[in-house]
Amino acid sequence: MKPLIDVCGISAVIWLVLLSTGCSTVVNSHLQKEPVMAAYCGGRGGEALQVVEERLDDSSWFDTSVVGTGDELVWRLEAGSLNFVMGRWRESLEQFRLAETLITGYDERARISLRDVGAETGSALTNPNALPYRGWCRDRMALAVYKSLAYLGMGKEDAFRAQLRRLRAEQKKVQDEYREFFEQQKAELAAAKRQDRSTVERAEKSATEDKMIGDDRNTEFASGLQDVRRIAHKGYGGFLNPLAIFLSGLGSVRDGNFDNARIDFRRLYAAMPGNPMVRKYYVSALARSGRPFPAGLQNETPFPFPLDRDCVYVIAAHGRGAALRQISVYFPIMTAWPMCEFYDAPFTRISAAAGGAEYETLPISDMDGILAQEFEERLPMMIVRIAVGTALKEAAKYAATYAAAQENELLGAGVFLAASLYTAAVNTADTRCWESLPKEFLLTQFPMPADRRVVIALTGPRGNLERTVTLPDRCRSAILFVNAPSPHNVAVQILPFSSK
Repeated sequence: MKPLIDVCGISAVIWLVLLSTGCSTVVNSHLQKEPVMAAYCGGRGGEALQVVEERLDDSSWFDTSVVGTGDELVWRLEAGSLNFVMGRWRESLEQFRLAETLITGYDERARISLRDVGAETGSALTNPNALPYRGWCRDRMALAVYKSLAYLGMGKEDAFRAQLRRLRAEQKKVQDEYREFFEQQKAELAAAKRQDRSTVERAEKSATEDKMIGDDRNTEFASGLQDVRRIAHKGYGGFLNPLAIFLSGLGSVRDGNFDNARIDFRRLYAAMPGNPMVRKYYVSALARSGRPFPAGLQNETPFPFPLDRDCVYVIAAHGRGAALRQISVYFPIMTAWPMCEFYDAPFTRISAAAGGAEYETLPISDMDGILAQEFEERLPMMIVRIAVGTALKEAAKYAATYAAAQENELLGAGVFLAASLYTAAVNTADTRCWESLPKEFLLTQFPMPADRRVVIALTGPRGNLERTVTLPDRCRSAILFVNAPSPHNVAVQILPFSSK
């Protein structure tokens, strides 16, 4: 009976490791969120939020609560945006503050600390889901944007402006942390190589993009990567989020500091030189700060109305943003792999009618392009890390089987079976990302209408929709936030400026 007892003991240890690592270690995050996103896109925001809040209930049983696990951050981000689009500003800010605390905690850890050693061990035994989710660059900048707008939704203009003043620094911080992230990954690979040089070096040689694409079994990877590269050129370099730059400039405009606004709108123009609305913002700031127009903008005209007062800005969060799905890749062992998943835009045009005129929204931030660009930049290191992790698990499985078989053939067979079941269970891609972000942000602006009435029109292949809002008298100016992930879920939030 001893071999049977030993096999049971080994199995118990394996499942204990599984349960002690991240919640997405066995079932990938994208699958976990399917009920949330189905409810959200179906216009059942309360139902979506309820599912998310259940995952964030630390009194729940350990297989449902993500509190205290490496997955907590990504669920906090979902809770923040879902509360936001429902106008629950205080709850939204609380979730975003908790998310920021988690991010700061992860970023401030020493490169080698007791906590991270444990996480890296879990990663070697399981998959990248065992490491804490630290957020894609797209997520981190979007957090800062939503947090600033939530303050405005509460009517806290001072807090809104203070948050906007931090946006420039947030962009630089994201870039620095991204470099740090890559340095840490290189250090982890070096540590793995010190433990098992031959296995790691063989994995590194097999882990090339050309070999993966050249394998006939990897057609899904090849076509997915083709889509990523088609969309990645819509990104802006340096992980810029133009909406964040715009809001920073808007804060300076509202403060009457047109020279600072000029700097932000110049950066915006550099990122989107062909966008006619961006060009107008830049020359409007140049004109108000008494600066000459540069070559190429000599014929541009500023906006014919003031931007710093009595103005309505429409920001439309359009469509469902890119997520990560799990696919299978062979090199040569079948391995679960994350791949970008892009969703069709639900509308072809979003416009606002006010004061007898119509104003079409134009793209200000392609969120799909931002994620695709970062995915492409991470890809070479991702290939090596996943290949090395897969090879190390296979090597450990055969080493354990051989050692057990020396003692007893039945025990060796049992260890091999248990280890095979284990490696199959943890063959899970890291698909964690913030899924309730939009596909793109759109923008337009116009003078406050005398009747304070604005009609938002959304044109799509399945028909047209309208939403009408009347701005209250306390709104001297306002941002109208149009959330439109699908034709079944379209809502307009009024974010008021009462000062001017």
